[in-house]
Amino acid sequence: MLGFTIALSILTGVTMGIYPALQSSRADLVEGLKEGGRGTSGSVRQQRFRKVLVGAQVALSVTLLAGAALLITSFVKLSRQNIGFRPENLWIGLVTLPQAQYPDPATRQHFVEQTLAALPAIPTLQSATISGDIPLLAGAGSAMLYSRPDGEILPLDKRATAPSHDVAPDYFKTWGIPILAGRDFDQHDVTDHQNVVLISQAGAKKVFGNENPIGKTLLVTSASTPVEIIGVVGDVRSRRVADPDDMEIYRPWAQENFPFAVVAVRSNSRVEAVTKLVQSALNTVDPALAIAIPQSMDTIVAQALGQARLMMWLLGIFSGTALLLAAVGIYGAVAYTVKQRTGEIGVRMALGAQTADVLRLVVKQGMTPVIIGLVIGLAAALALGRLLTAQLYEVSAHNPALLAATSVTLAIVALLACLIPARRASLVNPIEALRTE
Repeated sequence: MLGFTIALSILTGVTMGIYPALQSSRADLVEGLKEGGRGTSGSVRQQRFRKVLVGAQVALSVTLLAGAALLITSFVKLSRQNIGFRPENLWIGLVTLPQAQYPDPATRQHFVEQTLAALPAIPTLQSATISGDIPLLAGAGSAMLYSRPDGEILPLDKRATAPSHDVAPDYFKTWGIPILAGRDFDQHDVTDHQNVVLISQAGAKKVFGNENPIGKTLLVTSASTPVEIIGVVGDVRSRRVADPDDMEIYRPWAQENFPFAVVAVRSNSRVEAVTKLVQSALNTVDPALAIAIPQSMDTIVAQALGQARLMMWLLGIFSGTALLLAAVGIYGAVAYTVKQRTGEIGVRMALGAQTADVLRLVVKQGMTPVIIGLVIGLAAALALGRLLTAQLYEVSAHNPALLAATSVTLAIVALLACLIPARRASLVNPIEALRTE
């Protein structure tokens, strides 16, 4: 990539140098002397070519700026989205339970009971729990089939699925998920008792409409296990920040679990300190177990936003560079034109042209290709918006406010780039200009 970039840079420099060289080698001496004597800024073809370059730079800048504005607005809205739990001050770590020592749900339940009894002894920990997955971590969740037992019971391949979470006591307290109706799991929700679940508010609305779901039954898993709904909790975005799930199912760890235990601890201490404290508590239960991937939940949420953040930064850097290049290009083209037309400006001022007239003349000629470029760039920005639709969150690809702000920003930058050489032109001394000519 570095070699390709160097080669492309050299090729661009050579190409840009060849064009004026060829133009100079083919110049008509008589016409050149005539044009030089008139103090013009070059041939009509050269002026047109400079205007085309300026217009192209402006069009590209508008396109990239509009795309960056859309992505930045989208990222801000996405990062402020309520994900349903409180990731701040939440530490998590994964413990893999060996099959030899923990072959069945009962032994894994015993491990959880011992661990949750050891963790509260640590004074800096506010609350602790254990679950079977990590929200927003790719590939860490599981899906569960579910269906209502009344009415038409669909075959397995046509049943809906939802994220499923096996959770231990204090899960909702530790994660900051509100229980909106019914009750939490308690010591009676064990293997030899009625299978129970809690479901999300969106899931209750989807499956039961305006009915009260508490006490009703769902059929879950491929075995069509009947479970009683004992509570409704707040909606959580456990798979993607941008996509809410229409159903979340929570089962008590004592009734269903697998050989992966995610320890979650709420604490104000640093990740490293909490890791040592949790590991020491774990050693009292089973010294052979170790904590894997200890980290803060804030880190996982940031990783879940990583692709959106990367797209925002990339397009933001490209658009900023394009804006800088456009400003430099406009300034260079206008300044060069003013320099070449010094004699003409001197004549105009000698014949009575005022400072405002010169400013108006230079700015008008400098801004004409800019306005054309803005129009073309806005059309390209609308096309780019369609390509960015999949990357946007709660932002229209054709947001008129963002497009207008982009256009105004670039127009102001272009105007400033024109005003500097225009101001210099208005200060030309007619006598000195004509004497030089």
